[in-house]
Amino acid sequence: MSHGSSLIPALLRRGDAQTAAREAGAALRDMFDLDVSAVEFTQDEYSLNSVSGRARLREGTTYFFKFHQEEGEEENVTEYYRAQLLSDAGLPVEVPIATSTRPGAQMVLYRLHDEPRMADVCADIERAQGVAAALGPQLLAARRALDARTGEVLLETMAAPVATSASASIHQLFHHRLVDGPAQPPDDRFPDGPLSRGRFPGGRYLRFYAGDATFGAVAAKRWRVNGIEYRSSLSALATQAARLLAPESLAALPVVTAHGDDHHGNIWALEGDDGPVLRLFDPAFAGTDIPALLAPVKATFHNALAHPFWLYHPGEAAERFSIETSIRGDVVEVSDDAHLSGLRREVLDSAAELIWVPLLREMSRRSWLPANWRAIVRSALFCCPLLVTNLVDVSRPAPVRALGLARAVAAGSEPVSGADAVSSFLDQVTP
Repeated sequence: MSHGSSLIPALLRRGDAQTAAREAGAALRDMFDLDVSAVEFTQDEYSLNSVSGRARLREGTTYFFKFHQEEGEEENVTEYYRAQLLSDAGLPVEVPIATSTRPGAQMVLYRLHDEPRMADVCADIERAQGVAAALGPQLLAARRALDARTGEVLLETMAAPVATSASASIHQLFHHRLVDGPAQPPDDRFPDGPLSRGRFPGGRYLRFYAGDATFGAVAAKRWRVNGIEYRSSLSALATQAARLLAPESLAALPVVTAHGDDHHGNIWALEGDDGPVLRLFDPAFAGTDIPALLAPVKATFHNALAHPFWLYHPGEAAERFSIETSIRGDVVEVSDDAHLSGLRREVLDSAAELIWVPLLREMSRRSWLPANWRAIVRSALFCCPLLVTNLVDVSRPAPVRALGLARAVAAGSEPVSGADAVSSFLDQVTP
């Protein structure tokens, strides 16, 4: 972005909010010809790959702005903020006042809402009620209404595979964070077929975890979490994800129209005449050619399986939960009481019933559901925690680092025996 605004995330990380605000104001004036008098940034733990805040104009109007600036990933960004196509499909989405899709300058401007996001509403309920937390009748009805419409749009827009899905923006959330560089020749690390794109390991996976002593000590080991042993190691799961989530491979799947990044941090909880109304915003990875199995993954993990607290609030998680870890031979053992709250189970059950079951059933009916669909979904679920943030960053308390890696393994690997939240969910939605 111009005026050095690509430096804004770095400025904020080192605490220089004043300079960052000046740069953001300059970018807003440059992008949208706004007479900005003041900028205030949002302290937003849910939008880990973007900067957002409020811009006040000299004439008194205040807008909400957000822009993506993902270090080292700019070359993979195609087109951001496609709200209109979601609105045209019938999804309840906040259409921005103005957008910039210029490479390296993806910025969006919204009218200001004072209402909270769904992420904040849910976290407040869980802080007050703990594992017994529940959405309550009105909020659950609003969540189910959004899920029902999301599921309907997936079926209404499902179409035969198209080659363009290989370049869909949603791959930025998955495969592009595992690889980098040009296509490589066949590799014996991939007995079921070589990577079709990029050099593995690469991207965030390499940047976050290569050379890290904590990750290196456990990457090749098996895991036993709360008494359940898992088949695959972290390194094996990453290798599998790099293969199964390769864009050219997923281009064999049917495509749908979807938001693709509809976690609760991207959903306004607005006050309606008859109760809460949920509205999507920030469709940075939306598209009409999203591989069908990827479309609901991000929301499913982050809205239900990622909580409570360990992903976004590691310090709070360390205080709230008892987490015990040990390494015995080639097995990492983790025991914890960070169980899914009733609220998260409500969200998971709603997504299963209203989104996943109809989607997978229709794919199966049309003979479009691949035999390895469960492994594909697991690989994408695995990427959600591992690649959205650095789970072994030194700022995270040591027990929470182990808990985060354990949850990533549970998302990606089938248990040797028994059932956990992920395997029970996948059993529930199997057509």
